[in-house]
Amino acid sequence: MYQPSKTSSINDSTPEFQSYQHQFVDYLRNPQKNETLPESLPKTSSIYAKLLYSKIEGSLDNCFPISCQLLGSTRWKQLIQKFIRDHRCKTPLYREIPDEFIDYVMIENPPEDLPKFIIELMHYEWMELALETENPAKPNQVIPFKSDLLTVIPALNPVLHLLYYHYPVQNIIASDPYWKNWDTRLKPYPQETIILAGLRDKDYKVQFIELNTVTARLIEMLQEGFSTGEQALLELAAEMHYGDHETILPFGRDILQQLEQQQIITGINDEH
Repeated sequence: MYQPSKTSSINDSTPEFQSYQHQFVDYLRNPQKNETLPESLPKTSSIYAKLLYSKIEGSLDNCFPISCQLLGSTRWKQLIQKFIRDHRCKTPLYREIPDEFIDYVMIENPPEDLPKFIIELMHYEWMELALETENPAKPNQVIPFKSDLLTVIPALNPVLHLLYYHYPVQNIIASDPYWKNWDTRLKPYPQETIILAGLRDKDYKVQFIELNTVTARLIEMLQEGFSTGEQALLELAAEMHYGDHETILPFGRDILQQLEQQQIITGINDEH
């Protein structure tokens, strides 16, 4: 049994038990660095390292199934090992491991040559978990109303995110040769603007709805929560330099009704 003394050495002010802890954690993070287990660590350390990797791998496999298949088992394993070795988590909660992983992939620029479309695909896959577990400031309620959406301030779904991508992430599947053979492709994949509304509906099911740029901009305006449907549409028309108000309002009413049917709009904030 390990029994630390007060300090590791006369010239080292770090308590020995802390030095031991650091050595143990360093080994758990990167057991591949040492072919043999350091003599100061218990023989069971390798078991703990395998358990740590297995738990994290299981969580990430469940959250990123398509990305995992596209990268292949070797690349995927190497990426997870680098994540464990290099990333410093901000939370000890097991359920938030995918959150930490997506931060690592998108912000910390891991030393893995990841295709840009797979990085975006990972974010898309992670968003499904984020939408499932998000706790909104207001309850996710659908409030029935009969008002003309042009004359009221629409209330948007409290679990709603506008997502902007350069690749059609919602259509990528691992069995499609177009995406499956990415590592032998000679030319980069063509980019296009993809806008999705990610939301959780009244039945607590996650949905992703593809939007055009005009509808997405209208939703952004409504998210501010201060404009009636008509005011938002007129502001949008001004941005687009579209001067025919007589046609924009009927057209806009149809868009607002469609947003209501899709549960992007779930009620009203105020009556006039």
